[in-house]
Amino acid sequence: MAKEIWVYAQKDADVVKELLAKSQEIAKVIGEYKVCAVALGDDLKDAKNLGDLGAEKVYAVEHTSLKEYRCDLYAKAIEKLVQKYQPEYFFFGATAIGSELAPTVVALVKTGLAAHCIDLRYGKDRLNCMVPAFGGKVISEIYIPNARPVMASVRPGILQTEEAAKYEAELVCEDTSFLNDETSTEEFLGFEENQKDTNNIEDADVVVSAGRGITSDASWNALTQLADKVDGAIAWSRSFIDTGRVKDESSMIGTSGKSVKPKLLVNAGVSGAAQYVCGIARAKKVISINKDPKAPIFAYSDYGVVGDAEKILTAVAAKL
Repeated sequence: MAKEIWVYAQKDADVVKELLAKSQEIAKVIGEYKVCAVALGDDLKDAKNLGDLGAEKVYAVEHTSLKEYRCDLYAKAIEKLVQKYQPEYFFFGATAIGSELAPTVVALVKTGLAAHCIDLRYGKDRLNCMVPAFGGKVISEIYIPNARPVMASVRPGILQTEEAAKYEAELVCEDTSFLNDETSTEEFLGFEENQKDTNNIEDADVVVSAGRGITSDASWNALTQLADKVDGAIAWSRSFIDTGRVKDESSMIGTSGKSVKPKLLVNAGVSGAAQYVCGIARAKKVISINKDPKAPIFAYSDYGVVGDAEKILTAVAAKL
């Protein structure tokens, strides 16, 4: 009987597709592994459609108490599933829900978790979970030698995977009668949608990103003017935060920030440190401006401009 790799199929989360594709890659390397999705909710009539995203089998855990996400009930339901089927690997997206649910499940089933991974690599007969540390300056290689399932949460939008194969998924409907007697310590009050982020770098078609080379008010103004002209979102590197021109990491790109996939990315004064480059791997077209002709960012760019970022940004904005 084939061992199984599980992916938690959080509703409406793009990371599920990424995790199923990555699981297929791992299954090919190991051999004789089946990729499965785990779906929870009160109406899972469309659960079989997860086969279109790469799941060969779907475990459907359906109950009225699972209509809205409540961590304690979801974790108990998953615990029962894990104890019954004993998967080898179990992956979650490191979303707001996944970052809470995964460690809760880990505590119940007494295994290990590599949290907020940027990649999953199989080699030397083990799964290595790549996790940024020290503000993204170091990528730690974490593995769980004995406890099973090996569990990992993976940051959305960062995995580089090929398109997953599609399946006519086998649907396994679980008996959830045990939830009839379970009570939650959480009370669901309502759902309030986030206000639209006017500078959402993760979904923007154009992103203009500032690095440490943006050193003056004039250069920062030139960058924001260019972004405004091209209807682009403004991002920055970790080193740019050190200049004090922005106060938080809300639009920071990199292993400890966000991943972007715009049609066009303009890097201004960005050196191209490894932790930054991880966050731009899915950008379609990259233009980089830097005074240093040997700046590492040029190796990841379609076009490079060697020169003063302030002068170049100002000139381009004027032309537009």
